[in-house]
Amino acid sequence: MQGRARVGGHVTLIFSVQDDSEILLEQGSRGAGLALDCGVIIEAKAKSGNGLLTIEGDAPGSELHQLVLEELKGHDSAFGDYDWILSHECELPPSQGFGLSAAGAIGCALAIQRALGVDEDLARSRAIHVAHRVERQLSGGLGDVAALHSGGVELRLEPGCPQLPDGLGGPGAVLSWYDEIPLVVVWRKTSSQHTSNYIDDGEWKLAIRAAGEHCLLKLRDGQWDASRWPELLSKSAEFVERSGLLADSNRLDLLHLVGGALAGAGFADGALVARLCMLGESAIIVPSELSLSADWQAVVVEHLQMRGLGATSASIASDALNLH
Repeated sequence: MQGRARVGGHVTLIFSVQDDSEILLEQGSRGAGLALDCGVIIEAKAKSGNGLLTIEGDAPGSELHQLVLEELKGHDSAFGDYDWILSHECELPPSQGFGLSAAGAIGCALAIQRALGVDEDLARSRAIHVAHRVERQLSGGLGDVAALHSGGVELRLEPGCPQLPDGLGGPGAVLSWYDEIPLVVVWRKTSSQHTSNYIDDGEWKLAIRAAGEHCLLKLRDGQWDASRWPELLSKSAEFVERSGLLADSNRLDLLHLVGGALAGAGFADGALVARLCMLGESAIIVPSELSLSADWQAVVVEHLQMRGLGATSASIASDALNLH
């Protein structure tokens, strides 16, 4: 028996740490970001056994997947009646602000459940519930799971796992809208800091929370739809300055490199803009106006790679939990 899941990554543009609750499903963040159409591919193979888990491929470690399996066994002991082989493939670099731990946790939970033929609606709800708990146990992403559940361009109004059927989930509340927005993902080819280095640090937490709440205040007013795209881009630039994150980990230097690549590619006119991904040493390049066509991506990727940066074309995902 086997199951497969391809789950998109997520880019956080603005966030406010909200992890004071002792209940994992209530911890999270308010914020805004983008679900991506590339992330993690996981295939799960099951054979009769006693719950042993083996991971093949490029997973950074096994702790996350072990925790996912333990959480699933808490929902249904049948998951412990099999030995599992997980094949893991990252489509983006881990630990660079692309939400791959959340994508990996969701993908692991989905692939294992699909291998045993669990109803898809229940499997999705369980995967979100389990992945959110696992992420918080590991001090990983605060809002990536909730964001991937919604897909598209999301605005996280309240922290925590989203409310889900079958008595699952938590108090999280997320709005989203979707448009076919082409983008380029860019990163330094060096390891970055783990999210916990920021959200477990008291001073960073306060600075990020103050900046995030300020920048989210106006975004929360009115309808959340494609008309808010320019405002999201404006507030995300303001957030990285107010929080102090722009001056940390050579992020400003990264933006200068990206700016040079855009100019070299013939886009010094503001038609394309770069925004930092939280919390990696990475960025996304997006059109400042949604009407811009997608024929710019290849030349921009080429100019970024000429400067020694990693880069790939991508787009917004409407359903990040079921990519083909």
